[in-house]
Amino acid sequence: MVVLAVVGLLALAAFFLTFGANGIGSALTGFNPFRGVALGASPTPRATLAPITVIITATPRPPTRTPIPPTTTIANSPPPPPTASPTFSSTPTRTVTQNSRAARATETFTPTPTPIPVPPPKLIAPTDGERIQGANKHVILTFQPAKPIGAQEWYRLQVDYLDRTGQPVSWCAFTKESALEFPRDLFDDSSPNVRSFLWRVNVVQTHQVNPSTCDAPYDVLSAPSEVWTFYWY
Repeated sequence: MVVLAVVGLLALAAFFLTFGANGIGSALTGFNPFRGVALGASPTPRATLAPITVIITATPRPPTRTPIPPTTTIANSPPPPPTASPTFSSTPTRTVTQNSRAARATETFTPTPTPIPVPPPKLIAPTDGERIQGANKHVILTFQPAKPIGAQEWYRLQVDYLDRTGQPVSWCAFTKESALEFPRDLFDDSSPNVRSFLWRVNVVQTHQVNPSTCDAPYDVLSAPSEVWTFYWY
C-alpha cells in the first residue's frame, strides 16, 4: 500500500510539472461531459503527450539471521563427587528345610524314643477255620503269651459274632491264664444261619480288681493278635 501511494504521488507531481497550474485549470474548464459532437464536424486535434515512465526500485531486505545459541562447554567443569557405595551387613540365620534334598538342616533334633509295645500272644486253638459240632461242646480259647504279664496286666479276649436277630455283637473277657472257655450258653444266643465266631487276644493294663466286660477301662500294651475264625454248629 505504501508503494502504491508513493507511485500515485510521483505521477501527480510529474503531471503538474508538465502542464502547470494554468494548463490544469484550462483543461478542466474546457471539459464538458454533456457536449455532443456535431454531425459532420471534424474533431479538434489535440496534442499527444509522451508517456511518463516511473521506475521504482525496491530495496531488498537483508536476510534475517537465526541466532545460533552458544555451545556449552563443560570441559573445565569439575567432575561430580563419587557416590559412596552402601555397605550391607549380613546376619547369619538358621534355616531348617524339611522337603528339600539338597538343603541340609542346621539344627539337630533328638527324636523322642517310641516305647516298644509288648508282643501280642499267638493263637493256638481253635485253629483258624476249625468247625466244631454240637451245642454241648467245650470251646477252649487257647493262646501262647509272648512274655509274662505284670500285676495290673491282663490278657483280653474278644469274640465277635451275630446274635439271633443278625446284629453284630462282641463278647469280652480278662484273664491271667493262657486259656479260657467260651460260654456254652452263647451257642443259642448266636445267629442260627451264620455260625462263624471271630476271636483275638491282646495284652492290656487296668486298675480294676476283676474286669470282665467289654466296657471295662484299660490301656493297650500290645497290638492285637491275629484274628482267627471258628465255626460252631
